[in-house]
This record gives sequence, structure tokens and C-alpha cells, in this order.
Amino acid sequence: MPLSLIVAAILPSLVLTGYILFKDREHPEPAGYLFKAFAFGMLSTGFSLCFSVPLMQLGAYSAEPAGVWGHMRVALFGAALPEELAKLILLALLLRRNPHFDEYFDGIVYAVCIGMGFAFVENIGYLLQAGDYWMNAGMMRGIISVPGHYAFAVLMGYFYSLSAFSPAKRGLYRVLALLAPVLAHMAFDWVLMVAGDAGEGLSGLLSIVFLLGFIRLQKLAQKGIARHLA
Repeated sequence: MPLSLIVAAILPSLVLTGYILFKDREHPEPAGYLFKAFAFGMLSTGFSLCFSVPLMQLGAYSAEPAGVWGHMRVALFGAALPEELAKLILLALLLRRNPHFDEYFDGIVYAVCIGMGFAFVENIGYLLQAGDYWMNAGMMRGIISVPGHYAFAVLMGYFYSLSAFSPAKRGLYRVLALLAPVLAHMAFDWVLMVAGDAGEGLSGLLSIVFLLGFIRLQKLAQKGIARHLA
């Protein structure tokens, strides 16, 4: 495996991890827990298969989707739900008895480390599949896919922290810690899938819709960060 491919796969994840750690510079988390969170994220790629494979066998989605609803089922049951559920379970395990989880922003920090660990492993897989075009694939994933996983992680960490520090609404916030990133992830993948199969005119329109949604998603992530930092 070329070293340049590994660098292209991990660099976007490291940049966004570094950004969130810079935001947490006044009360940083222990390096050991941060490395553990990133490792948990790497493990979550395999763990998510424990959910996606049975869902496919049960007929929740098809490996060869057709039409708008077929793509939606793949986006939800083949990607968004199993991946975000795996990440949330590992986030809960990591923070269950973590004495350093004592601030609202900490949930976002750990969730982002897990999300970036996931994105790193996923990137390697996609870049290897791209063959000679791995550099182009790496650029596109660095601009779109990895920031997408980053935003999903911010949403998850935002609501997970609320569940930890707001006992009266713990159940609601735990649900939202899964539901918010799953819905964002599903919409993200679904629009890209449909745009890829659509005609030239519709594909252009969907690309604009995706871009506007992507910008909105990043703004929501930044808003969640600002609120928990405050």
C-alpha cells in the first residue's frame, strides 16, 4: 500500500480531529482517552457490519438498489443506521466510566475522535477500490465525505452530552444522539446516490440541493460546538 495513499486517507481525519482538539485547548482531554476514541472509531467500521449485514439478509435493503426508495433504504439501513449505531455504542462504552467526561464539550470531542477513526478506515477502503484514480477519490472524500462524518459526530456528541448532564431529559437526548446523526447521514448519502443515477439535468439540480444541505449541516455542527463551549 503506497505511503501517499495512507497519508491521503488519514490527513482529512487528522485535520478535523486537530481542529476539535484546538477548540478544547483550555481543558484538554487525556491523550490516552483520545487515542482510544480514535481506535474505537476504527473498530466501528467492522462493528457496523454486525448491523448492516443482518439488515440486508432480512430484506431491509438491496445491494443493487433501484429507484429513489431503493437508494433511500440503502442510505438508511446499509449505511446511516448501522454506522451511527456502532459509533454511538462505542462512544457510550468509552464515556461510561470516564472521569474526564465532565464538560458539555467533551462529548463532542470524543464523538469526533470516534467519527474520524471511522472515516480513516473507510477512506483507505474507498481509495484502494479507486485503483489508479485514488488521488481524485481522496480529494473528493477529503472535501465531502470526511467533513460529513465530522458533522454527524458533532451532532451525536452534542446530544450525548445533553443526556449526561440533563437527567430529566436523558431518554430524549439519548434518542436524539442516534436519530440526529442517522437522519443527517441518510439524507447525505441518499442525495448523492440519487444524483449519481439521475439524468444530467436532475443530477445538476440534486448537486445544488446537496451543496446547500452540506453547508447547512456544517453550520449546525459549528452552532452545536459554540453552544457547548459556552
